[in-house]
Amino acid sequence: MKKIILFRNICAGALLLFALSFAACSDKDEGGSSGPITLSSITTIADMNTPISQAAMGDFIAVHGTGLDVRNIDSIYINDIKLDLGEVYTENSILYLMIPVKLPLVESNKIYIYNKTGVHEFALIVVPPNLSLERMFNEYTMPGDTIMIYGYYFDLYEINPENGVVDFNGKTSPVIASADRYLLAKVPVDVDKNIRVKVRSIKYDTEAVCPGYYYDNREMILDFDTKLPSNTNLIVTDPTDKMRLSGNFLRLDGTEEWGGWWYICDGVYYGNFTEDQLDHWNDYVIKCEFRTSNQFIADKIRFCTYLFWDAEPMYWVASDFNVQNFDRWETIQLPFTRNYSATYPQNQHYQSFSIRLEIDPSIARNFAFDNFRICKKGD
Repeated sequence: MKKIILFRNICAGALLLFALSFAACSDKDEGGSSGPITLSSITTIADMNTPISQAAMGDFIAVHGTGLDVRNIDSIYINDIKLDLGEVYTENSILYLMIPVKLPLVESNKIYIYNKTGVHEFALIVVPPNLSLERMFNEYTMPGDTIMIYGYYFDLYEINPENGVVDFNGKTSPVIASADRYLLAKVPVDVDKNIRVKVRSIKYDTEAVCPGYYYDNREMILDFDTKLPSNTNLIVTDPTDKMRLSGNFLRLDGTEEWGGWWYICDGVYYGNFTEDQLDHWNDYVIKCEFRTSNQFIADKIRFCTYLFWDAEPMYWVASDFNVQNFDRWETIQLPFTRNYSATYPQNQHYQSFSIRLEIDPSIARNFAFDNFRICKKGD
C-alpha cells in the first residue's frame, strides 16, 4: 500500500495545530506531577472519538488516558523505535505524536510509554508503505552501462550500496548510488532480454518489481533493424554513430528537406495489432526510446500517427512528451488511439503505422526515435 508521508487531510492538520497551540499552556496547567499512567484508546487527530487499532507511518495520532503529561513520561517507543519527546505534545492529558517513518527490527505491534512507575503498553499495528518501483529511465540501457530506476521509499528500506541489489532475471547487481526516489546500478554484461527487473532490500528481505520489461521486444512495431518503414531515408544505420542505442534508429536533425506535411514513417503494413489492442485501445500505450534537444512548445508541434489512411490519426502533442533529460535516450509513453473510419470500420484495416510531423518551421528539428512498441498500461 503506497502512501506519501504527508498530512493526509486539512482537518487532521488543523487539529494538530490546535493541539500544539495548547502545549505550553497544558504544561503549566498540569504542573508536571509524577504518577501512574493509564492508556484507554488511540485515535486519529481527525476523529478523536473513534478508536483505531492500526495506523500508517507518518500518521499523526492521539493517545488517550491519564497521567500523560510529557513531564510524567521518561520515554516512548513504537515497536522498537524510540520517539523524540521534543516532538510529542500534551493537551488535557492526551498525547499527540507522529508515527516515525522508520522500519523496526523487532515488530511487536505495540506502543510503550515508560515512566518511574513502569512500562505501559497498548496495541497498535503500524502499517509501512510498500517498497514500489515506478519505471526504468531507459528500458534499453546497454549491457554493462548504468541504469536508473525510479521508485518510492528507497531510504525507508535502505536501498543503498550496503543493502540494495537489482535483480535482472536472476543476475544481480549491487546498487551503486541511491536517494529516496531513484537508484543507479550496473546492468550485467550477460543480461537477458525482455525480462522483468526487481529491486531488493537485503536488510528487510523485501522486493518490488519494476513496471515494464528490460529490452522489451514483445509487441514491437518498428525497431528499425528487422522492422522498417517503407522509406528508410531517415534511418541511421551507421554502427559507429555516437547516438546509436540498440541498433538502427530514426533521426530528424534539421538537415532533411522540409515540407509542412512531412511523413517521417510512411505506409508500413505489419499486421500485428491484436483485436484486443484495437477494440480496447484505452488499455494500451505506445512506448519508445526517445532523444531530443528540442523544447516542446504547445501548439507548435505534433506528430500525427495513422493506423489507417482513411481514419483520423492519433495525435502526439507537446504535453505528451514527458522528457526528463535533453540529449539522452529515455523510455517514454505516448497515447495509443484507434480512431475509426466510417467507411472501413473493421479491425483488419488498422495495421499501418505511419507518422507525419507537423511543426512550426521556425522551430529546430532534433528528434530521435527507436523501438516503437505497444504495451498494456501499467505493464
